[in-house]
Amino acid sequence: MTLHHRLFGSALLAACLLIPGAARAQEEYTYTVGLLGGIGGSVDASPGGNLDNTGYQLNLSMVTEPRTHVVVRLGRLNLDSDRGFGSLTDAEMSYATVAGEYRLPESWYESGLYIGLGGYRLQGTRGASDQTENAVGLSLGATGEFPVTKWLGILVELSGHYVDFDEQQLFAMGHAGVAIHF
Repeated sequence: MTLHHRLFGSALLAACLLIPGAARAQEEYTYTVGLLGGIGGSVDASPGGNLDNTGYQLNLSMVTEPRTHVVVRLGRLNLDSDRGFGSLTDAEMSYATVAGEYRLPESWYESGLYIGLGGYRLQGTRGASDQTENAVGLSLGATGEFPVTKWLGILVELSGHYVDFDEQQLFAMGHAGVAIHF
């Protein structure tokens, strides 16, 4: 069983245990699925310390209290630059995080701040051998959701990550996509 599967299973179990709290919440929805594409990278990688790498992210959110959400974020960031990524080539980072997100209503959008813990995996090639490194990390971010309809919104997210990898520790990402509420 991979790290992602264990983290996702733990997050799903935690979410199920919080369902009674969600029933009391006064939001117009209980669950949200977000599908996002984005860019990012490591600010301390040499070479490969650029932020124009592409990636994607899936957000699974549940309202626990009014304006309070628990969000599981699953994503992948390609770190393959022409010069490599640190000592790796063909590198990519995948992650699963669980965060508490606090939302504030604005006049024409809803803003949010979150902090969370996650599991991160860095994979790539060093020389002729495949390398994999797993680590725990912290995530911190800001979100903005612009409603289109009652059940659909445009979601924008900026995040920073501290991950205890051997060579790189600081990552930044920006994502945008759709949020579907139900």
